Amino acid sequence: MRFSTKAMTGLAVGVAVLASLTACSTSSTPSGGSTTPAAEEGTFASGDPGTLVFATVPDKAGTDAAWKPLEDYIAKKTGLEVEFHATTDYDALIAAAVAGQVDVGAFSGATYLKSLYKGADLDFVTAVSTSADYDTPGYYSEAIVPAGSSIKDVKDFAGKKVCFVSNSSTSGFFIPMATLQNAGIDVTSTGTDASGNPQFSAFTAVFAGAHDKSVQAVASGQCDVGFAEDAAAEASGSGVDVISKTLVPGGPIVVSAALPQSIKDELTDILGNITIDDITAEGIPVTDDFKSAFAYTEVVDPKEFYADVQWVCDNIAAAKCGKAGA
Repeated sequence: MRFSTKAMTGLAVGVAVLASLTACSTSSTPSGGSTTPAAEEGTFASGDPGTLVFATVPDKAGTDAAWKPLEDYIAKKTGLEVEFHATTDYDALIAAAVAGQVDVGAFSGATYLKSLYKGADLDFVTAVSTSADYDTPGYYSEAIVPAGSSIKDVKDFAGKKVCFVSNSSTSGFFIPMATLQNAGIDVTSTGTDASGNPQFSAFTAVFAGAHDKSVQAVASGQCDVGFAEDAAAEASGSGVDVISKTLVPGGPIVVSAALPQSIKDELTDILGNITIDDITAEGIPVTDDFKSAFAYTEVVDPKEFYADVQWVCDNIAAAKCGKAGA
């Protein structure tokens, strides 16, 4: 399968190591909405029926502040407190979902599907776009080089030190694997490093841990080339040039299937097809960081929407997706 720089591509499902979910000190305070009847069947990650736990992928420093407008919106519409929990890395988010430590979250496509493979009980709500200009929810995975580099083609990444984000990142690893393979570069893994990250004979793989860190490593010369999502790669003063881009299906907003049905229904209702205008209409201030991550959402068929990244799971062993129920 070839991935077009114009057409929608991507996603996966797989394996994770159980890790702890680290709580931040912030929470959003409710101002209205409904409460959960004590007798209604269901469980909350916090153990408190008045508090929802919100989690997301750690794309960069300050992720909590970036997503606070959505947390505040959920709190205001439901009347529940929303407590942000930071995950240390992508695999920690997957582990938290599997352990039932997440009530609602903004995942990437890969972390969502890997969570399902590992046994997490999550309900898909909607897919998120980072630009209202796209015809479908999504963002770009971008191949990057240091500013002014003579490297102009991904095929020249062979033999280089290549920065990725995480082995569970959709735009920072899954789509790059297909991009490299399409460029004629062997993506067969030769084993793993001490952290369990795949290694390759055709290039040296480095896993930065976050999109902004991948960009910084390429800009500083710690990596010769790399990959990151568009918001990080194209930020002012990033110090990198973008030489290739592929549209990636937007990450999903999900809710825990263990929540009481009334709460699941309410979250699905308020988050499906949500826009920034819906949030600002509630008097909630929206930051530039939030605008760069959340332009609008659209309810889609997740199986069809993420089919191409599932293809990466099925055809590129280094994606380490595992098997259903593993």
